[in-house]
Amino acid sequence: MSRLIDLGCRIAEVHHRYDDIHGTLFGAASFRLIFEALRGRRQRTYREYIQTLKALRGELESLEPRLAELSTEYAAKASEREMRTIMAEYLRALDGSIASLVVILENLAQDESAYRALGDDGRSGFTRDKLNYDHSLSELERLGTRLNRLFANY
Repeated sequence: MSRLIDLGCRIAEVHHRYDDIHGTLFGAASFRLIFEALRGRRQRTYREYIQTLKALRGELESLEPRLAELSTEYAAKASEREMRTIMAEYLRALDGSIASLVVILENLAQDESAYRALGDDGRSGFTRDKLNYDHSLSELERLGTRLNRLFANY
């Protein structure tokens, strides 16, 4: 069980670092990007975020086999098996959310004005990608809430 908790903490650490970038882009801290734009550094900032997020995806990729390994090591109680299952789903959902954010950042870094320009359907590429991203965030939040309840009741 302690290895499962350790993996949960490592996944939570990845989520925290990802959430810092998310908050910078979409939260109250997004005003920092205005200052970066005024200094002509916004593109560089986007590229730095992309590198960080790709590194986080690499960390998640290394954690997934360790989580799978736990399920084959020993017979566990039903509650622990459920935690492993939900944690695996959460890990995949977190990876999907990070991947969606990377797509948004890559498009912003490539040509932000074209990415934000309205298309024939009245939506921008940014809006379409943001809707997909919001959907992945909803799934991540749902799984996170479920995982928190499981850990609290264990």
